[in-house]
Amino acid sequence: MELMRTHLFVLSFVALSQVACAQSNLRAIAPGNIVNGLMPTIRGAIEGPSRQEIGQGLKEALDAGVATGVAQLSKVGGFAQSPVYRIPLPPEIQALEAKVRKNPVLSATVGPKLDGLIEAMNQGAETAVKEAAPIFKEAILHMTVQDAVGILQGGDGAATAYLKNETEPAVQQAFAPIIDRALQSVDVARYWTPLVQALNANKVLLGLSHDIETDLPTYVNQRATTAMYQEIALQEAKIRQDPIARTSDLLKKVFGSKLAQG
Repeated sequence: MELMRTHLFVLSFVALSQVACAQSNLRAIAPGNIVNGLMPTIRGAIEGPSRQEIGQGLKEALDAGVATGVAQLSKVGGFAQSPVYRIPLPPEIQALEAKVRKNPVLSATVGPKLDGLIEAMNQGAETAVKEAAPIFKEAILHMTVQDAVGILQGGDGAATAYLKNETEPAVQQAFAPIIDRALQSVDVARYWTPLVQALNANKVLLGLSHDIETDLPTYVNQRATTAMYQEIALQEAKIRQDPIARTSDLLKKVFGSKLAQG
């Protein structure tokens, strides 16, 4: 009988101990403690990124957009094989080009020259694009926090517009000698300039309303520059619109914020 009382006492003590532990655990995970643990996350969602983080995030996004754009356009075929960026002959020449291609004699004699010219224009653009990276980098480094906040709130294309405003003249200046060399490689002056001059002299007979632009390097430069900014704009749009494209915690915080969403 005494032994039975001892067992009952031990069992009661164990049970009371387990109840006490359970109560202690409940207090540890009480609602107040849960909220306290979540406060940093809640505070971050409410407050959003700091101005410094916005500046760093915009620079990171532009760096990524420029790197991808340059890599895409400067590779072999980046212009020549692109259905979007391939540089054709100037619009005022294209109708005449079609006539050349349809004529067997002209196609055999003039056609190869046109092919060489088109190839040189596109290869020149592909080579020139590589020179844009350091120019863009310099502009990104000098972006102020105030600029960054305005860009973030500006919506689609705001970062690209900022970059274009800051860099376009310098980019075109860097492109010019490279495109000139590419066009000289096919001896463009020997047939392009006389051709255009002859066409302009007979523009009434040809149904042309104005002189054809004889500055072919400028035309190619403008096409190459436009393509560069278009490609950067595509990369910017991906980061703004697609959470998967935000490849760092900083990009997620900045472009996932209410400030970025308007």
